[in-house]
Amino acid sequence: MTPQKDPLFTMFDSTELERDIALMDRVKEKFDMKSDRELSDMLGANKTVLSEIRSNAKAVANGVELGGKPRALTALQRLRAFDRLGYAWARDALMAAFPDSVREELVKSDNERTKAHVAADVEHIRQDPADSTRTAT
Repeated sequence: MTPQKDPLFTMFDSTELERDIALMDRVKEKFDMKSDRELSDMLGANKTVLSEIRSNAKAVANGVELGGKPRALTALQRLRAFDRLGYAWARDALMAAFPDSVREELVKSDNERTKAHVAADVEHIRQDPADSTRTAT
């Protein structure tokens, strides 16, 4: 039996939709996010965009033909997601030096810090939409 390939890292064996879903799910998992609302803030995307991507994926999985090009993450949103994943993977590698009991608490604390930072950026943008230099960094 051939092992299933990870759509996030198989450019030629997966669709753009599969890669976007894998990317979205992986970021949510790494930062212990409970909703796509949190994810949309982190990626600088509208929640409806993420909902449309998930709906399209469900339709395709159920054999429904999508008319036209389905909604996808933008290049900037993908870049933000990979940036977050790179950080999380590096963090996880460093955490291997700590005992499990300490590691879990450190990751939880770091996830909370990251979410608070993103929330502050989102609030800043809502207060001053003209200043788009601080977008979910």
